[in-house]
Amino acid sequence: VSELKLASERPRLKDGLIHAVFIGGGTPTSLSPSNSERLLKAIKEYLPLANDYELTLEGRIHDLIPENLDVWMANGVNRMSIGVQSFNTEVRQMVGRLDTKETVLERLAALKAYGQCSVVIDLIYGLPGQTMEVWEQDLADLVSSGVDGADLYQLNVFDGSDLNKDIAKGKVPAAATTAMQGDMFKFGRKYLDERSYRRLSAAHWSANNRERSLYNILAKAGVPMFPFGSGAGGNVDGYGMMLHRALKPYEDMVSRGEKPFMALMKQSELQPVVNQVVSQLEQGFLNIMSLVTLDPRLEELNWLYKLWEERGLVAYNGLLYKLTAAGEFWTVNLTQSTLEAVEYIMTGKNSFAMEAVAAQDTKTTSKDNPNQEVRGIGQGKANISVPTDEDSEAQRKEALIAKAKAEIAKSGASGESAERMVQAMYNLSADEIEYMMERMMS
Repeated sequence: VSELKLASERPRLKDGLIHAVFIGGGTPTSLSPSNSERLLKAIKEYLPLANDYELTLEGRIHDLIPENLDVWMANGVNRMSIGVQSFNTEVRQMVGRLDTKETVLERLAALKAYGQCSVVIDLIYGLPGQTMEVWEQDLADLVSSGVDGADLYQLNVFDGSDLNKDIAKGKVPAAATTAMQGDMFKFGRKYLDERSYRRLSAAHWSANNRERSLYNILAKAGVPMFPFGSGAGGNVDGYGMMLHRALKPYEDMVSRGEKPFMALMKQSELQPVVNQVVSQLEQGFLNIMSLVTLDPRLEELNWLYKLWEERGLVAYNGLLYKLTAAGEFWTVNLTQSTLEAVEYIMTGKNSFAMEAVAAQDTKTTSKDNPNQEVRGIGQGKANISVPTDEDSEAQRKEALIAKAKAEIAKSGASGESAERMVQAMYNLSADEIEYMMERMMS
């Protein structure tokens, strides 16, 4: 509250209107009713809110009780984002969610009954014990609940996570592989499309016009985002920033009348292009000609997208590339690969990062249950059949480049852009080339 008051006295915040406020962090609904009221009143008093502002409160089913709901609805909250993950009681309890399906539906109905806010939930596909039949019922429960929108998120199991440890010990069933998750995404996409849900962004659907998802759309577009509160992040006037996560330095700086920055960094000169790429792909398309207006060299992205069109990830309509169902599933990967290509085209540098595969996509055997095959620790190795053990690093690299040339030629790409990509490979290690091929050509 003190930080909001401090910002309201500075000219920068008064330069325009605030169109979206997001109170996040996972569990802000756990604030007491009195503290929730203090915070919400401060937001309305100190921020220059637009008439059609969106004020989202993120929270848990457990906190949707009358004494909280009354305060939130009376103090300007007009969008609630609730973590559900799954309606299935057994699946929920395997991942630490204690409320039953009946409780979840009852509390969502109570929230909807106020009629004063858009209600959105998130569902996760690929959870332990979540068969395709369970997933279909989750989607049916989503529709019958009458909420205004939903996110469908893919589960990623990380090495060292509690969930991965529980899977390895046989405490819970294995999570779905990425291939299985792809089928679940395809099914969920079709299920919602048949029921007239609109896909607003990579993972978000709306059931009606009440749900705008304004904060998420604006955030992906790189508009100025003013951070408030310990651990908050944002960007303003070409600078990215993070506020202190530890309470003591945060409180000390605010008490001295200072913005409690933990980190402040100038954004890359590529940021305008990055914002365009991220925003467009988040909405399911890429208009390369709009990027060319920022830098003519970016026309070279066409060869990459023609390759992806051949692979069934995008479709060109004469103006722009639209993601197919498969492309929508791989949105994050396509976005990262596009940004890596943009960086090379515009700077000559590359940042192809070697990443471990998702833990659920590699197999290991539980030490506690050697007869059970489970999915566990990722190896981070691309699966491309080229010489490795018996050949030298140089021979392996040449074999990979030859394979890449063949793939590029097969895609129909030619000329300077194709040659530049091949030349870039000579500056990479064999592992980096292999990873790039997996990301861009498989």
